[in-house]
Amino acid sequence: MKYFKSILFITFSVISLFGYTQNLQSQLEKYTPYIQELNQGVAVLVHQNNKTTSASMGAYNFNEHTVFNIGSATKKMTAILILQEVEKGTLKLSDSIGTYLQSIKNVDNSLTIETLLRHRSGLGEIVGKNFEKEFYDKKDSFYNSDFLNKIPENNPKKIGKYDYCNTNYILLGHILEKVNDKSYFDLLQERIFTPCNMTASYPYVSKKLKNLATPTHKQKDVSSYLDYRFYANYAYAAGSVASTLNDITKFYNHLFQKETLLSKTSLQQFVSFDDANYGLGIMKLKNGYVGHGGNNLGYSYREYYNPKNQNLILIFSNSRFIPFSKMLKEELFNFIEEKPNTITFNENVVSDFKNTLGSYLFDSHGMKMDMRILEKNNHLYFSAQGAKVILISKEKGKLYNGSFGVELEVNPKNSDELIFRQNGLETIIKRVKS
Repeated sequence: MKYFKSILFITFSVISLFGYTQNLQSQLEKYTPYIQELNQGVAVLVHQNNKTTSASMGAYNFNEHTVFNIGSATKKMTAILILQEVEKGTLKLSDSIGTYLQSIKNVDNSLTIETLLRHRSGLGEIVGKNFEKEFYDKKDSFYNSDFLNKIPENNPKKIGKYDYCNTNYILLGHILEKVNDKSYFDLLQERIFTPCNMTASYPYVSKKLKNLATPTHKQKDVSSYLDYRFYANYAYAAGSVASTLNDITKFYNHLFQKETLLSKTSLQQFVSFDDANYGLGIMKLKNGYVGHGGNNLGYSYREYYNPKNQNLILIFSNSRFIPFSKMLKEELFNFIEEKPNTITFNENVVSDFKNTLGSYLFDSHGMKMDMRILEKNNHLYFSAQGAKVILISKEKGKLYNGSFGVELEVNPKNSDELIFRQNGLETIIKRVKS
């Protein structure tokens, strides 16, 4: 009888988990044709009440074991390595960086380690402004040059103020190497990946990695341009790491639940958020969640972890931007909080908005540019400044682009005008009549 009950219990558990997984996949399936049109893929993972489920959308069959670059989410790992040094007594957060690094052009040696961790150094950005050019150029001379001497002049007005800058964490990586007489990448493996059993995580992206997600940029496969040095030498301690959704789940469990990486005291320092809601390599997000996303050429990633109930949401895509990110986030939070899903797509968007097709002029806020709405493959697209993005509709009279946050509403007062909204900006764009 006990055996029979055990079988029943196991069967019921499997059915429950299967249903949980199926619900998420079916709920998000509506995004697939639109993400396919962008030649992108998206994978998500949700952990709640000791249940973990994942879903995949778009042109690629990604899952929780697909490897991708986590970009700037690397920074929280760099910060953890620094806090581990504090625990060992080898450095203090109040130490000046000049204690460990020799003089570097345009870098004030009196800056403290904590100032770098909190992005309050005012340093010039060494990574980010020309990253697309460097990714495609693959010049050996670039990677073999004295990289740190390329740090631009600082902005004195920003010293002491929060100003996100990759240079801070690149310098922290070099401090870690100086203190340990060991490479930053070895430290990641020995002190984070191995203790957390992150068996599919790597210090940097390489085209040789098993199960690596195909990177895309502007809807094109850019795998042939992959060069490990772009991640190891360029992004380095600010954005080099490759991982999977499954491994990142392990990471958060070991960090907050098992105290594998940090003591309780150090963990409190890690999440000691300032007025900019930035701790030591991690951000304070809404509704009690924390995390640190990342964007790089070919990859984008977002994470939301709640230390109180261990709820976790992870999202990645194989392009620099996650398509429909705002809507996906809303859906996933509704799912994890067991709220009803309120987002549905208009399947007749082309016929319902056929009168919006054509050219428009944006002439506002000191800018002038031509814009177009066009139809292709039974989808609507919005074109501006050389970029073409897909449009969907989830509200009557409104079109949306999920990648860049563009909203277009048919002006009820004039059918030849659209109300254009993006990131708080609102203006009228007028049809250009031929």
